[in-house]
Parts: sequence; C-alpha cells; structure tokens
Amino acid sequence: MRSTASILAAVLVLTVEASVRFTEPVWRPDLGIAVPALANAQEEPLELPKAGTFLLTDDRGGRCLEDRFDAFDLWVSQTMRGRWRDADGNVLYIARLTTRPPMDAPGTVRTRTDFLARLAKRPFDPDNAAHRNEAVVAVAPADLGQPIRPRRSQRRNMKELFAYPSTNDHVFAAAFRPRSPERRETTDWYLVILEAAEGEALDEAFRRLDEDFLDHVYVPAARARTKSLDAGYGRTSLGQEAILLREAVRRSVANYDHWHFAATEDVVVIDNLDDSSRATFVTSLTNSLPCLRRAYAACAPTPLPATNQLAVVRVFATREEYLAYVGVKHKWTAALWDTLHRELVLYLPLDGTKGLLQTVWHEAFHQYLAYAAALVTSAPWFNEGNAEMFEHSSLDRKGKVVFERHAEAAAYVQSYAADLAAILPSFLSLDYAEFYDGTQDEITARYHLAWSLAYFLEVGAPDVRFQPFANTRRDYVKALIDTRSTADADRMVFNEELRKQFIAAWLDFWKRQ
Repeated sequence: MRSTASILAAVLVLTVEASVRFTEPVWRPDLGIAVPALANAQEEPLELPKAGTFLLTDDRGGRCLEDRFDAFDLWVSQTMRGRWRDADGNVLYIARLTTRPPMDAPGTVRTRTDFLARLAKRPFDPDNAAHRNEAVVAVAPADLGQPIRPRRSQRRNMKELFAYPSTNDHVFAAAFRPRSPERRETTDWYLVILEAAEGEALDEAFRRLDEDFLDHVYVPAARARTKSLDAGYGRTSLGQEAILLREAVRRSVANYDHWHFAATEDVVVIDNLDDSSRATFVTSLTNSLPCLRRAYAACAPTPLPATNQLAVVRVFATREEYLAYVGVKHKWTAALWDTLHRELVLYLPLDGTKGLLQTVWHEAFHQYLAYAAALVTSAPWFNEGNAEMFEHSSLDRKGKVVFERHAEAAAYVQSYAADLAAILPSFLSLDYAEFYDGTQDEITARYHLAWSLAYFLEVGAPDVRFQPFANTRRDYVKALIDTRSTADADRMVFNEELRKQFIAAWLDFWKRQ
C-alpha cells in the first residue's frame, strides 16, 4: 500500500506526466470556502436519496402518503457536496463534514424531518478526532485506513490536515480544516478524494492534488464573501418535507458552475443547459407544469391529500450524460420518471427544445399517478394512455389544458376499430412486460390504442347516455389504493357488464370520428 505521507511530500523527482489538472480556486458559498475543481471535467450529478412511500392511516380512518428515505443515503447526500470527472476518468470528490453519520441500522428509512431531528441530538464536534474519522470513513467512496499527518501538514492556509491511506492505490484522501482570516471564526472539516484513472502516473497525480488543490484552498475574508445559499425562497405553502426536498435538490448542484436551479411553488428544475435553451425551456416548463398537474388531478382524482405537491425535474444537455445517469437498462428511453429517486429525468434532443416540453408532460403524469395511487402499479393502458393524451395536449391562453387529437393514433384506431374492439378485453389486462414486448411498430400500436382509450374517457365518455363512465378513473385510482393490486382493482372497477359497455361505447365513438 502506498504511503499517503510520501504522496503529500513537497518535492518528487518524476519522469512521467499525469493528466490531472486543477482550476483556480473559486468561492463556493455552499461549501463556505474557495476551492479548485478538477480541470476539463464534467460536473457529475449527485444522486438523490432512495425513497420509499408509506400509506398511513390515522385514528379517524383518514389516509395520507409519507415518503421515507434511507437514513444513510440522506446523510451522504447532505455531506457529499461535489463530484467531477475528467476526460481521462480521474474523479474528484469534495465533502463537507458537519454532522455525524446516523446510528440507524442499515436499511432504516426516515422522513427528512425526523432524520434532521435525530442528527441534532448527536452534534458534530470539529475538535473531536473520533467524530471527524467516523464521518470521513462513512462518506468516502473507498475503504480508508487510520489518519496520518503528512510531512507538510503545517501550512499557512490550513489549521489542520490529515491524510487517509486507502486499500486502493488509485484512491487518495485528505481531511482538512482551512484557516480563517478572522481568528475567532471556526471552520468546518472537509474531505477531498482523488480517484486516479487507470494508467495515471500516480505520484505525479497526487502531487498535483497536494500542491494545486490543498495549497490553494482558502477562506475569504468576510467582506469578500457573497450571500449564503442557505437563504429561503420567500413565503410558501409547501409543507416541511417539500421544503427540505427542494433544499436538498438545490444542494445537489450548488457547487457546480454549469448546473442551475430554478424553483416555483410546486416545481423544481435542475439543468446544465446553455443559456439559450434554458431561457426558452425552463421558463416554459415552470409556467406550464403547474397547469398540467392540476389537470392530472382532475383527470385521475385521488382520495389522498398532498399527492400533487412538488415535482423535481432533472434536465441533461446531452443524451450521453443522460444515459450515464440513468444507466444502460434505460437506453431506449428519451425521458423517465425515476420512482426510486422521485424525479423526472430527461435530456435535450438534438433538435433543441421543440417537443421536449410535451415529453415532460408525458413523464410528469407518470409521476402524478404514482403518488395518486400510493405507488400501486396501474394497468399500462391507463398509465401510458393518459400520459400520451397529455403529451399531445396544449395550453390555451388561460392555462387550461386542451386535449388535441393525436393524428397518427386516431388514424390507426379508426382504420382498425372493429378489429381492435375484439382484442380490447385482453389488451386491458396486459401487464408492462407484455405491453412493451415485440417490435417497435407493435409497441407503437399499443401506445396508439392506449391513447384512444384515455381520449375516449376524457372527450367521448361525457356524451354517452347516462354517463356510466363519469367516475371510472376516480374509482380505479381509489381501487388501486384500497386493494393494493392492479388485477383486483381492474376486477373491482371493470366488471364484466361495465367492460362490455365500455368497449361498445369506445367503438361507437371511434366509428363516428
């Protein structure tokens, strides 16, 4: 194992050049210090904590949803403040050590409010070495050993500095406490980790970390600092959990130069788009999504309160960045609702923002329905059909949703209406594996048919005599919550009599179009 003390030595005689370079230090209010970043590197998004949703019932029988998150994930997302990866594969991590890791057993889930209340009962003492060490070891992405003082631990810009050896020769870590210009002001502990790429000249790479990063960290005088990012966003009707979520999303990109954060009352957007794309897309998104979300609630009403409160949208500038984030299993997607992390994820297509807004409207319905149905999976025709209907809608000048005809889908359904009516009983029972199976043309045909069902329920059903389907969508969402089963909800709402009536009315509607 390489000695980290020798890595942080002042002078090394080297014959091999490393690709690792650092930028000039930049004041970052979220960190509270000025630090360099990895040069020629991409700012990698920090993942939001994994979430689970619980359906709670009070003494009076009232029900509500409560998101709970892996306690350790919550702590890491609060502690890790940045990650940069350069073209050669070198990765730089920066963490701010202000709290101790939770005492919870692995897999424990908590609300954000409960998590913070418990952390407050275990204060972090910056002068306690044990507190520092347990935080360093817990947040580091590699196994670290006991700290040692490097040969040049005494530096003008550092109050304290410790190196942490790693079992991985390519990983080097240092915890540091910068010296403040104001003598009475205490500073936090920070952790920097450089994970060198394969093929790097390791001694040279970590000498650069020593000389070009650690030697250039500084705390500006108070008069040189900008306003803290901890300021609120004014008055809001959001609940405490939503406020904490919004702050967590902001912090996940706060130390990046090319990522941006925008928030309205019930929508949060983070993106790394260029100024031109952001000016058109983000403004349109934050203006339109609240209108769409009200329409979602009217389309698929839910008995649960506060299920339409806050949308989180992450937008990547390129497809490559999007795929790096969502993983290869989603390489066929253009956007997705990530249930585990509670966010909509998408990217800017090559043709720009044209059509991107409609893609968000589609995925945002999936987000709404997930909460409306207490994360019980709905039938794909209902989920995808309504999402398609909203994707092909528009907003009038008053912000009201207008449901447009999807020309391609309508033409397909009208051409084969009778044949499609014959397969509707089995189509309504398809699961997601069956819905997405087959060729692209077969999948597209299923999307068209699903759209036609949703469009009929929205536009055609109100004109059916006695309106037998007036409450079908509301009853279906409620049945999903009550039964916790897609199949049981389907049987409860679409009994044999209503199913026959529904298919006949659907066929009559499309024959008349």
